Amino acid sequence: MKRAVVGIWSCKRCKRTVAGGAWVYSTTAAASVRSAVRRLRETKEQ
Repeated sequence: MKRAVVGIWSCKRCKRTVAGGAWVYSTTAAASVRSAVRRLRETKEQ
């Protein structure tokens, strides 16, 4: 991933463009959401 503009990240290899943090791809808020979603999926599977 390479930063295209502030908050927009692009991958030349797979042509994917995603929104992320301004200076780093992943933010602390995104990390907490990912962990919450993972926990809910694990709970649902049981």
